[in-house]
Amino acid sequence: MACGNCHSPRDAEGKFIGFMDQFDDGGTQSYQGLIFSVQRRLSRGVSTNFNYTWSHCIGDPTTNGGGSTGNVGVGFLDPNNRRFDRGDCQADRRHIANLSVVAQTPRFANSAVRMLATGWRVSGIYRVSSGAPITIITTADRQLSGTSNQRVNQVLENVYSSSPVTGNGVGIQYLNLNAFALPALGTLGNMGPFNVRGPSYWNIDLALSREFRIRERQSLEVRGEAFNLTNSLHSGNPVNPAYPYANISQPTFGQILTTYSNPPGATVSLNDNRVMQFALKYVF
Repeated sequence: MACGNCHSPRDAEGKFIGFMDQFDDGGTQSYQGLIFSVQRRLSRGVSTNFNYTWSHCIGDPTTNGGGSTGNVGVGFLDPNNRRFDRGDCQADRRHIANLSVVAQTPRFANSAVRMLATGWRVSGIYRVSSGAPITIITTADRQLSGTSNQRVNQVLENVYSSSPVTGNGVGIQYLNLNAFALPALGTLGNMGPFNVRGPSYWNIDLALSREFRIRERQSLEVRGEAFNLTNSLHSGNPVNPAYPYANISQPTFGQILTTYSNPPGATVSLNDNRVMQFALKYVF
């Protein structure tokens, strides 16, 4: 016999339950990429290596945006359709290219020139990458569900300002505020997650070195390195770098206020300004 108003004897204890996380194994992510590489070994003192990656990563969100403490209302925007939150991966970079060149000066016949110019090695690397993905959200509860990070409506085809920056400006308007609007109360926005791209990134690093032979088993190596050789300004995303969500409710929405501190593919964080370092190594 069906019971439409039955209660468990322990239902009253529900008020004693605190924040609870929900986990499921239904998420998937897929990556497809094309890698093109050209390499030329040392010939006449010059070697080059070029690689280009064209790729796309798409999937379900790996986290719900919550932190280490209790977070109310974070999770799927549509609890009955997890695919509504499916989109580009947060780490997706559609285009990445690297070009490295190593050149060594020849052995000159003139003894004076040979002493000064022979044996120098110059190496440089040029990196370029498309922008990082961003999600446009609002802190207003338009869905009337209490869920965080609700997305907004896109009302213009082009979401960027009339003069979007491409890696050489900070403090300007990157996104067009008029391209977004709040959804009607009780509805979900039409934008997907991570479907807006930030500025592209590029950088040049250079190194110069030479080994001076003192004796058969003794040598002195001189080396100088320059990171961000051109001292160029590399614009970051118009969001908090550690939080890839742009909130249209903020007065600085769509403005670029940061620079890249962790270039795509880098294993360590680098400041945006030019960094030069010099070293001497004595081998015996």
